[in-house]
Amino acid sequence: MKRRSLPALAAGTAAVLAVGIAAANAVPIGFGEDRSAELAKQIDPSKPKNVILIIGDGMDDSMITAARNYDLGANGRFAGLDNLAFTGAMTTHGLKAGTAPDYPIAYVSDSAPTASGWSSGKKTIDSRISQGPSEALNIAGEDYKTVLEYFKEAGKPVGNVSTAALTDATPGAAGAHINARACQGPRNMDATGANNCTPTKKSEGGKGSIAEQLVDNEIDVLIGGGYDRFAQATDAGPSVIDYATATYGYDLVRTAGELDAVTSIDDGPVLGLFAPENMTPMYQPFLATAAGSGGANTTCQASDRGTQPDLSSMTKKAIELLDNDDGFFLQTESAMIDKQEHAIDICGAIGDLVELNETVEVALEYQAENPDTLIIVTGDHAHSTQIVGGAGQGTQTATVRTADGDPMTVAYSTGVGGSNHTGAQIRVAASGPQAANVTGVIDQTDLFNTMMGRTPSTLPTDPAPTVTVTATPTQSPTPTPTPQPTSTPAPQPSSKPAVQVAAPKTVARGERAWIAVAAGDADTVKVVLIQGKNRITRTLKAAGGTFRLPALRAGSARVKVIAKGEGGTTKVKEAIRIR
Repeated sequence: MKRRSLPALAAGTAAVLAVGIAAANAVPIGFGEDRSAELAKQIDPSKPKNVILIIGDGMDDSMITAARNYDLGANGRFAGLDNLAFTGAMTTHGLKAGTAPDYPIAYVSDSAPTASGWSSGKKTIDSRISQGPSEALNIAGEDYKTVLEYFKEAGKPVGNVSTAALTDATPGAAGAHINARACQGPRNMDATGANNCTPTKKSEGGKGSIAEQLVDNEIDVLIGGGYDRFAQATDAGPSVIDYATATYGYDLVRTAGELDAVTSIDDGPVLGLFAPENMTPMYQPFLATAAGSGGANTTCQASDRGTQPDLSSMTKKAIELLDNDDGFFLQTESAMIDKQEHAIDICGAIGDLVELNETVEVALEYQAENPDTLIIVTGDHAHSTQIVGGAGQGTQTATVRTADGDPMTVAYSTGVGGSNHTGAQIRVAASGPQAANVTGVIDQTDLFNTMMGRTPSTLPTDPAPTVTVTATPTQSPTPTPTPQPTSTPAPQPSSKPAVQVAAPKTVARGERAWIAVAAGDADTVKVVLIQGKNRITRTLKAAGGTFRLPALRAGSARVKVIAKGEGGTTKVKEAIRIR
C-alpha cells in the first residue's frame, strides 16, 4: 500500500491533537485505495498451531457500538476488536428438550448451549454443558468432546480464563460435561427439577461437578473467579481446591501479584481464583431506570478492584505460560458484559467490553511474533441493550456522556428491572491461519472446525501473461538482437521508520487527552503508556494514528512509540505530567 509522506501525515495528526476530539472525529472514515490486495495477503489456508478464542459474553453489535461511542467516539475504532482482518455474522440458536431427532428450535439461547456449540461443533439445549440434547432437562445427554479436550489429548497445553466464576456456563463448556449449568460445585448437585445432577456425582460413579471436571481435565492455566465453588467439599471429603493441589499439583494463586510471580507450568498447572464468584467490573454500576437515569454530563466511574488482575493481564500471563513449540489452545472470556446487561448496568457492560478490546490487542501482539496463531473474537448470544434517541424510548433507559462530549441513551426493554438475551445474529471476527472461514454468515458450531483446523485449500494463482507475436507475411522475422551485459544496480538500503509524536506536556488528572502519531516507512507502530508499574500497549496502523489516554493519577507518565520496518526500529519517547 502506498504510504503518505511523513511531513504531510505528521501535520495532519498534529492538527488532530491541537483541536482535540472534534478534529479527530472529522478525519474521513474509509480508505483512499482499494484494499483487495492487502486483504488477500492475509488469507492463510494452513492449519493454525495456536488458537486463541476470545469471548465477549452477550457481546453483539449494539453493545460494541455503545462501548465504542463511550470510549472512543462515534468515529473511533477499537485497535483490537475493530482491527481483525476478517469479519462475519454468526447465528446462535439452540434446541429445546424433546424427542430425537426432531428437537424443536430454541431461537433464543443461554450461554450453556451457545458455548457448547463452538466447543463441540454440535447443537444442544438450554443449561446443557457440552452434552447433547435429551427429552428432559434433568436427563443427561451424550457427552461431546471439546476443542480444549482435543488439544489436551494431543499433548498440547490448554488454558481457560474468565472474569466470571470458572464454573459458569462459558468456561464450564470448554472442559466439562453436565446436564445442568447450575451444578457448578459438589454441593450444587442435588437440586430438584431441571437442575438435578445426582447421577453425575462422583459418589454415584459420575464425573462430578463442573469444578471437579475442570480440575480432572488438568487444564494447565485455569484462572478467573469462583473461589467459593472450588472451596466446596467433595463427596470424598476434601475441598475441590485441596483435591486439585494434592492430586494434580495445581499451584493456587489468589491475587494479581501471585499470578505475576508464576513463571512456568513445567512443575504443574496453575489455578487462579481471584473472587468468591464473579470478578469486579472496570466501572462502578450505573443502572437504567424507568424514569431515565443519567444525563449529558454522566460518566462512568472506576471500581476498586483490590488485588484482582484484569482480563488482559490474565490473558497475557496465560499466553506466556502456554507458549511452546507444539501449539496451545486458550479460551478467554469477558463475562461481565452479559451479567451487567442483565443488571441494566451500562457502565459495567461498557467497561468489560473495553477490557475485551485490550485483551484482543494482547493476542494480536503475540500473533505479530507468532503468525501461525489463529485469533477468533465473538460473543455467545445477543442481548437487549439498544442505543435509542433519548429517555423514555425503552422500559428502562440510562444516558451517559461519550468521548464525543455528547449524550448517548441506551434502553432495556425485555424485562422490568432487568434485561434478557435476544436471538439476533452477532459479530464474529478473526485473524491468522484459516481466519477467512468466519466471513459471510456462519453458525457458531462452524467455529469448532476452524479451531480444530480444516483441511487446507489451495489458493488460486494468477496465470502467466500470454504474449502473442504476429509476423508480417511478406517479411522475414527481424532477428533478435544479442543482449548486452548490463550492470545490476546495488540494492538500496531501506530507511529506518520516521516517527513524529504530538503529545500534551501536561494534562489534568482524570482528563482523557489524545496523542497523535505519524510514521513513514513502518510496518508496525505501537504506543506504550507507562505510569509506575502499569503499562498499556496499543497497536496503530503502519502510518500511525491517534491514541486516547486513559484517566491517569497525578504524577508523571511516559509515552513510548515503537515503529518497526525493513530498515530497522525507531523509538520516540515523550514525558507527560498529570496535575
